[in-house]
Amino acid sequence: MSIKIKICGVKEQENIECCIENKVNMIGFVFHNDSPRNISIKNASNLVKLYKNHIEIVGLVVDPSDDLLDQIIDKVGICKIQFHGNESPERIFYIKERYNISSIKAIPVFHNLSALEIDPYHEASDYILFDTPPISSANRPGGNGVAFDWHLVQKLNIVKPWILSGGLKIENVKEAISITKANFVDVSSGVEESLGIKNNDLITKFVYNARHSE
Repeated sequence: MSIKIKICGVKEQENIECCIENKVNMIGFVFHNDSPRNISIKNASNLVKLYKNHIEIVGLVVDPSDDLLDQIIDKVGICKIQFHGNESPERIFYIKERYNISSIKAIPVFHNLSALEIDPYHEASDYILFDTPPISSANRPGGNGVAFDWHLVQKLNIVKPWILSGGLKIENVKEAISITKANFVDVSSGVEESLGIKNNDLITKFVYNARHSE
């Protein structure tokens, strides 16, 4: 099993090129003003033009307006959206149909999370992304560097393609994959040298550990 990897919250060319060199499957651009990883429409557009033929680029949004989606999809050229807010299955399905894009829906893993709560998103989303519940003091829905209890994912028995996220880093990604049997992992703060600043050495080591977890 080859582990797929997504590096989220990338903003700099040097980090994108490191991801490409390490054969990372996807990178994520964050379009959320409260995030230290937020990227402008202009910068995102320039980077998409440079790298869209070399790596898949995902746009992360939080309860986006149609106007923001128009800019991200039509002006920037993003063709996969990660929904990280309280978007309903109906809203996601509408966006997918309107823009003809694929989607990822982030689901916070609370202790009482059940498969029944995830089922409505199966038709609307191409991937389910399991993440740590938001931390109120952080004022952002993800990228907070805190892991959840990975054993909770085991109990869900999800048949939809899914991604493991939330507090992953060099030191724990092997254990996380071993417990959850994930074949797709997502990291943001775990490859940063400071808040919002990605580090190429950490990216390289994370990719190595994830792909040598089998």
